[in-house]
Amino acid sequence: MSTAKVARVKLYNNKLKAGFLDYEIDDDDVILPTEAVGSLSLNNGDEVSFEVTKKGDKHYATNVKVVKSK
Repeated sequence: MSTAKVARVKLYNNKLKAGFLDYEIDDDDVILPTEAVGSLSLNNGDEVSFEVTKKGDKHYATNVKVVKSK
């Protein structure tokens, strides 16, 4: 069974290649780190599938794939 989730890119910084997803866990947005983005070209509003990894008290997206570009 897949643990992949789908959400929209809430805020993305092309220069940093990092941002946040419009998906909350415990009232905190899931962070979209640079290493999860890789060579993907993302924009605010794009729909992505991802898995979540918890590090400390923060949740990070991993295995990010574009489902639908805005």
